Amino acid sequence: MNNPIRKWLQKNIEFKTFKEFLDKNNLSLEGKVVLDAGCGSGYSTKLIQEFSPAELIGFDIMPSQIEKAKQAYPELNFFVGSVLETHLDSDKFDAVFVFGILHHIPQWKDAITELYRVLKSGGVLLVEDLNKDASHFFATYFKLDHPPEAYFTWDEFTNHLEETGFDILEQKRIISKGVGSFLCLKN
Repeated sequence: MNNPIRKWLQKNIEFKTFKEFLDKNNLSLEGKVVLDAGCGSGYSTKLIQEFSPAELIGFDIMPSQIEKAKQAYPELNFFVGSVLETHLDSDKFDAVFVFGILHHIPQWKDAITELYRVLKSGGVLLVEDLNKDASHFFATYFKLDHPPEAYFTWDEFTNHLEETGFDILEQKRIISKGVGSFLCLKN
Protein backbone atom coordinates (compact mmCIF):
# COMPACT_ATOMS: atom_id res chain seq x y z
CA MET A 1 0.00 0.00 0.00
CA ASN A 2 2.80 2.37 -0.89
CA ASN A 3 1.45 3.23 -4.33
CA PRO A 4 0.33 6.89 -4.71
CA ILE A 5 -2.58 5.88 -6.96
CA ARG A 6 -3.78 3.36 -4.35
CA LYS A 7 -3.53 6.00 -1.62
CA TRP A 8 -5.54 8.46 -3.71
CA LEU A 9 -8.25 5.87 -4.35
CA GLN A 10 -8.33 4.91 -0.70
CA LYS A 11 -8.71 8.50 0.51
CA ASN A 12 -11.00 9.91 -2.18
CA ILE A 13 -13.23 6.95 -2.98
CA GLU A 14 -13.09 4.12 -0.42
CA PHE A 15 -12.75 6.17 2.77
CA LYS A 16 -15.22 8.76 1.48
CA THR A 17 -17.74 5.96 0.82
CA PHE A 18 -17.29 4.59 4.36
CA LYS A 19 -17.78 8.08 5.77
CA GLU A 20 -21.01 8.49 3.76
CA PHE A 21 -22.26 5.10 5.03
CA LEU A 22 -21.61 6.07 8.66
CA ASP A 23 -23.19 9.52 8.26
CA LYS A 24 -26.28 8.11 6.50
CA ASN A 25 -26.80 5.66 9.38
CA ASN A 26 -26.08 8.26 12.11
CA LEU A 27 -23.10 6.23 13.35
CA SER A 28 -20.26 8.05 15.08
CA LEU A 29 -16.89 6.49 15.88
CA GLU A 30 -15.84 9.35 18.15
CA GLY A 31 -14.60 7.94 21.45
CA LYS A 32 -14.95 4.36 20.16
CA VAL A 33 -12.51 1.45 19.87
CA VAL A 34 -11.56 0.88 16.23
CA LEU A 35 -9.49 -1.72 14.35
CA ASP A 36 -7.87 -1.42 10.92
CA ALA A 37 -7.38 -4.99 9.66
CA GLY A 38 -4.64 -5.35 7.07
CA CYS A 39 -3.42 -1.77 7.47
CA GLY A 40 -0.31 -2.11 5.31
CA SER A 41 1.96 0.89 5.79
CA GLY A 42 -0.58 2.62 8.04
CA TYR A 43 -2.09 5.11 5.61
CA SER A 44 -5.62 3.77 6.10
CA THR A 45 -5.19 3.87 9.88
CA LYS A 46 -4.17 7.52 9.65
CA LEU A 47 -7.33 8.23 7.63
CA ILE A 48 -9.49 6.49 10.25
CA GLN A 49 -7.99 8.71 12.94
CA GLU A 50 -10.18 11.48 11.47
CA PHE A 51 -13.14 9.88 13.29
CA SER A 52 -11.51 10.66 16.70
CA PRO A 53 -11.70 7.16 18.19
CA ALA A 54 -10.62 6.66 21.80
CA GLU A 55 -8.44 3.73 20.71
CA LEU A 56 -7.24 2.89 17.21
CA ILE A 57 -5.21 -0.21 16.36
CA GLY A 58 -3.87 -1.31 12.98
CA PHE A 59 -2.32 -4.62 12.05
CA ASP A 60 -0.87 -6.32 9.01
CA ILE A 61 0.68 -9.71 8.32
CA MET A 62 3.79 -8.16 6.74
CA PRO A 63 6.42 -7.03 9.28
CA SER A 64 8.00 -4.68 6.71
CA GLN A 65 4.68 -2.83 6.31
CA ILE A 66 4.20 -2.50 10.07
CA GLU A 67 7.73 -1.11 10.37
CA LYS A 68 6.84 1.53 7.76
CA ALA A 69 3.57 2.28 9.58
CA LYS A 70 5.36 2.77 12.91
CA GLN A 71 7.92 5.06 11.29
CA ALA A 72 5.34 7.12 9.40
CA TYR A 73 2.77 7.35 12.21
CA PRO A 74 4.56 6.85 15.56
CA GLU A 75 1.53 8.21 17.43
CA LEU A 76 -0.60 5.25 16.30
CA ASN A 77 -0.70 1.66 17.58
CA PHE A 78 0.35 -1.10 15.14
CA PHE A 79 1.22 -4.78 15.42
CA VAL A 80 2.09 -7.69 13.14
CA GLY A 81 -0.80 -10.13 12.96
CA SER A 82 -3.07 -12.24 10.79
CA VAL A 83 -6.70 -11.48 10.03
CA LEU A 84 -7.32 -15.23 10.34
CA GLU A 85 -6.24 -15.25 13.99
CA THR A 86 -5.78 -11.78 15.48
CA HIS A 87 -5.19 -12.85 19.10
CA LEU A 88 -7.36 -9.88 20.11
CA ASP A 89 -10.07 -10.03 22.74
CA SER A 90 -13.56 -11.03 21.68
CA ASP A 91 -16.21 -8.28 21.64
CA LYS A 92 -13.54 -5.53 21.91
CA PHE A 93 -14.13 -3.24 18.92
CA ASP A 94 -16.92 -0.85 18.02
CA ALA A 95 -15.77 -0.79 14.39
CA VAL A 96 -13.46 -2.76 12.10
CA PHE A 97 -12.22 -1.40 8.77
CA VAL A 98 -11.00 -3.67 5.97
CA PHE A 99 -9.55 -1.97 2.90
CA GLY A 100 -9.18 -4.50 0.09
CA ILE A 101 -7.34 -7.43 1.65
CA LEU A 102 -9.81 -10.32 1.58
CA HIS A 103 -9.27 -11.06 -2.12
CA HIS A 104 -5.69 -12.01 -1.19
CA ILE A 105 -6.79 -14.60 1.38
CA PRO A 106 -7.99 -18.05 0.29
CA GLN A 107 -9.64 -18.47 3.73
CA TRP A 108 -11.51 -15.16 3.42
CA LYS A 109 -14.58 -16.69 5.07
CA ASP A 110 -12.50 -17.49 8.17
CA ALA A 111 -11.24 -13.89 8.17
CA ILE A 112 -14.82 -12.57 8.26
CA THR A 113 -15.61 -14.94 11.12
CA GLU A 114 -12.59 -13.67 13.06
CA LEU A 115 -13.58 -10.04 12.49
CA TYR A 116 -17.09 -10.85 13.69
CA ARG A 117 -15.58 -12.37 16.85
CA VAL A 118 -13.58 -9.23 17.78
CA LEU A 119 -16.52 -6.86 17.15
CA LYS A 120 -18.86 -5.89 19.99
CA SER A 121 -22.55 -6.61 19.56
CA GLY A 122 -23.87 -3.63 17.62
CA GLY A 123 -20.40 -2.96 16.19
CA VAL A 124 -19.86 -2.21 12.52
CA LEU A 125 -17.72 -3.79 9.85
CA LEU A 126 -16.72 -1.49 7.00
CA VAL A 127 -15.24 -3.52 4.18
CA GLU A 128 -14.13 -2.68 0.66
CA ASP A 129 -12.92 -5.39 -1.66
CA LEU A 130 -12.71 -6.86 -5.16
CA ASN A 131 -14.93 -9.61 -6.47
CA LYS A 132 -13.87 -12.56 -8.63
CA ASP A 133 -14.00 -10.64 -11.92
CA ALA A 134 -11.93 -7.68 -10.68
CA SER A 135 -9.43 -9.94 -8.91
CA HIS A 136 -8.96 -11.96 -12.09
CA PHE A 137 -8.56 -8.80 -14.17
CA PHE A 138 -5.84 -7.34 -11.90
CA ALA A 139 -4.05 -10.67 -11.58
CA THR A 140 -4.04 -11.20 -15.35
CA TYR A 141 -3.30 -7.74 -16.71
CA PHE A 142 -1.31 -6.14 -13.88
CA LYS A 143 0.32 -9.33 -12.53
CA LEU A 144 -0.88 -8.55 -8.99
CA ASP A 145 -0.97 -11.33 -6.42
CA HIS A 146 -4.65 -12.25 -6.35
CA PRO A 147 -4.76 -16.03 -5.83
CA PRO A 148 -7.66 -17.71 -7.69
CA GLU A 149 -8.58 -19.74 -4.59
CA ALA A 150 -9.43 -16.43 -2.87
CA TYR A 151 -11.88 -15.28 -5.56
CA PHE A 152 -15.53 -14.74 -4.61
CA THR A 153 -18.69 -13.46 -6.29
CA TRP A 154 -20.75 -10.75 -4.61
CA ASP A 155 -23.48 -13.32 -3.90
CA GLU A 156 -20.97 -15.60 -2.14
CA PHE A 157 -19.56 -12.65 -0.21
CA THR A 158 -22.88 -11.19 0.95
CA ASN A 159 -24.27 -14.63 1.78
CA HIS A 160 -21.28 -15.34 4.00
CA LEU A 161 -21.58 -11.97 5.75
CA GLU A 162 -25.21 -12.76 6.57
CA GLU A 163 -24.50 -16.39 7.54
CA THR A 164 -21.83 -15.13 9.95
CA GLY A 165 -24.41 -12.90 11.64
CA PHE A 166 -23.96 -9.52 10.00
CA ASP A 167 -26.81 -7.33 8.81
CA ILE A 168 -25.74 -5.51 5.64
CA LEU A 169 -26.89 -1.93 6.17
CA GLU A 170 -25.28 -0.45 3.05
CA GLN A 171 -23.52 -1.73 -0.03
CA LYS A 172 -22.26 0.10 -3.04
CA ARG A 173 -20.31 -0.88 -6.09
CA ILE A 174 -17.54 1.63 -6.58
CA ILE A 175 -15.10 2.22 -9.44
CA SER A 176 -16.75 -0.67 -11.34
CA LYS A 177 -19.07 -3.51 -10.49
CA GLY A 178 -15.96 -5.44 -9.46
CA VAL A 179 -15.16 -3.23 -6.46
CA GLY A 180 -17.64 -3.01 -3.60
CA SER A 181 -18.02 -1.32 -0.24
CA PHE A 182 -20.16 -2.58 2.61
CA LEU A 183 -21.36 -1.38 6.01
CA CYS A 184 -22.39 -4.30 8.17
CA LEU A 185 -23.79 -4.46 11.70
CA LYS A 186 -23.01 -7.27 14.11
CA ASN A 187 -26.24 -8.70 15.55
